[in-house]
Amino acid sequence: MATKSLQKFACMILVLFAVACSENKKGDAYQKTVSVKTVEVNSITKTASRNYVGTVEEESSSALSFSISGNVINVYVAEGQKVNKGMLLAQVSAENLQSSYDAAQATFKQAEDAMKRMQMLYDSQSLPEIKYIEAQTKLEQAKSALHIAEKNISDTKLYAPFDGIIGKRLIDMGENVIPGKPVFTLLKTNTVKIKFSVSENEISNIDRHGEATVIVAALGGKQFKGMVTEKSITANNITHTYDAKIKLDNDSGELIPGMVCRVLLNKIYSSEIFVLPNSSVLVAHDGRRFVWLVKNGYATATTVNTGEFTDSGVIIESGLNVGDKVIVEGYHKVSEGMKVSEI
Repeated sequence: MATKSLQKFACMILVLFAVACSENKKGDAYQKTVSVKTVEVNSITKTASRNYVGTVEEESSSALSFSISGNVINVYVAEGQKVNKGMLLAQVSAENLQSSYDAAQATFKQAEDAMKRMQMLYDSQSLPEIKYIEAQTKLEQAKSALHIAEKNISDTKLYAPFDGIIGKRLIDMGENVIPGKPVFTLLKTNTVKIKFSVSENEISNIDRHGEATVIVAALGGKQFKGMVTEKSITANNITHTYDAKIKLDNDSGELIPGMVCRVLLNKIYSSEIFVLPNSSVLVAHDGRRFVWLVKNGYATATTVNTGEFTDSGVIIESGLNVGDKVIVEGYHKVSEGMKVSEI
């Protein structure tokens, strides 16, 4: 009896062992392996480009006006037209001024003739000095009046004071103008400024005198190199952004005020950082940011601290080491400890 009991017990042990082995094999057979794509953290990035939208602005602008009243008889330029220094822009009627000039010229000649006669009498000591002084005074007054009349005639024509572009044309033929009322705005564009807005959490990262690249779509994507020359210290009350400006040489005149462009600024970092694709950085339910790594063939979540977003991706400031393999495709199919294969 004892022998038979021992035999039954041994058989039960063998059966249980076989069942356990079968279950293990079955579990291994059904263990899921997910295919993922990874990138290896093997390069340290010390620079990152930030992208902004900018607008071309003139270096300076001047409001041009006539210094006399008159009726506009000719306008020679249009908005957006390039002009050179000394170019005639517009003209008002000189008809009334010409009459004043003719009268002033006649008065001057009369005073000049009178002075010649008085000079002869004065030289011969036949004229009281007070009469001589009166004649001199009348001559000087007539000369001044003639100069004023000549200037008024010349002021009927408005010339460009410097090379530039007509920004606004505010007059048409037949209109009356008055002294000091702007009739054109002339934009100086030998150098231009690129104005762009920066959010309040990035303005401290904008380096004055930092190098910048400006890309202008209207010129076929042509690139220009410049330098940040201005950075405002007060924010816009509505947008809470700060204005910054880049100065560019524009001797060729290609850059026209109003053009929209893309601004790329390079930020140099003092610490070692990494850049990953934006989509590979996930957000946990508690707000933590994390990435999926592959370690020894298994997926594991790792918390990271992120910095700015750049054209290349998001900056990872801490949480990763050189050599780490980050899952960039297929991460939505994995969970902690899941077996993965890299493709």
